[in-house]
Amino acid sequence: MKDVRLILVRHGQTAWNAEGRVQGGGSLDRIGCIQASALAQRLVNEPITQVYASPALRARQTARYTAGLLGIRVRQSSLLKDLDYGRFAGAFIADVQEAAPGLFEQWRDAPETVTFENGENLANLRLRMNKFIRKIKQSHQGETVLAATHDSPIRIAASIALGLPDSEHKQDYLKA
Repeated sequence: MKDVRLILVRHGQTAWNAEGRVQGGGSLDRIGCIQASALAQRLVNEPITQVYASPALRARQTARYTAGLLGIRVRQSSLLKDLDYGRFAGAFIADVQEAAPGLFEQWRDAPETVTFENGENLANLRLRMNKFIRKIKQSHQGETVLAATHDSPIRIAASIALGLPDSEHKQDYLKA
């Protein structure tokens, strides 16, 4: 079986990123469009044969910049969705800290123990990312695949590749 080269990229900036909100929606802002365009220029000479994106608009927009230059259609995959932050999606971080004191400290110090109310936990995200990686390995042997997604799925994919537990989720093992 030939190896697959999987390039995972985080979506460009949204207004919610700039406003300090917990993610959950939104499209790329002006800076995010510049970032996505710069990414596309960086990747245009890579031998990418397929582009996937999370269903989130910001990820699809980011993927379209590169896919457009390469003449490739973007495939959506729900497996690439961001961690579901439940009732906190779209909330300002300060409001979450007030509504759930200690949650951010717990997320920072022991992320594997956090399940977001009406949302999910890292174990659920790990299952999704494992499924996505297996699917890519089976469907795209010997190819280079680009996937536009979010911070947490990328971190979980890195921990899978490195054989690390979910408790290492917030460590920076990623090459920028």
